[in-house]
Amino acid sequence: GDVWLSPSPFGKAHPFGYFGGGYNPNVLSTVDRLDYSSDTGTMVTKGPLSVARYGAGSASNASFGYIAGGATPNTSIVDRINYSSDTSTALQRGPLTSAKSYVNGVGNVNFGYISGGDLTTVDRIDYSNDTATASPKGPLTEHRQYIGAVGNQDFGYFAGGGNPKISTVERIDYANDTATASPKGPLSEVKSSAGATG
Repeated sequence: GDVWLSPSPFGKAHPFGYFGGGYNPNVLSTVDRLDYSSDTGTMVTKGPLSVARYGAGSASNASFGYIAGGATPNTSIVDRINYSSDTSTALQRGPLTSAKSYVNGVGNVNFGYISGGDLTTVDRIDYSNDTATASPKGPLTEHRQYIGAVGNQDFGYFAGGGNPKISTVERIDYANDTATASPKGPLSEVKSSAGATG
């Protein structure tokens, strides 16, 4: 007959979050791990990243986290954090199409998308072939640093940014990611360096 497991293993979320890199006032390679079930304690140091940096973007799936780009100076390096072995130094994977910093990322279970910085390029990381150079996809309509990003399984949204600050929101359609991002929104006011969640 049927075998029932409680709780179901298919609905279980990964129990940790990871913060990589930063500036304090030196450039950092540290990876800190947040335990969602015990979030009042000091985070546990993991990693580190292969290269110290700040202003990087990130994307993830159920098994790996990717920290991409950043300023050290500007780099195209993509580091992969293995959730099942997070004490190891992050492994370098296929680079972005070019060096960029002050970027952000979104993604779904198959791909991660990194954009922002001084370019309009959207770089797609293929999780099933992450040693390859990221693929350039449909661009944003304008370049911007300090961009915010959030998404779901179907769309990614890049919002705001600086130089000069703007309120534009652009949407990437994962099912048609060669097209130029579609303008949406906008935000209620111009802003840069905003966090995002959803």
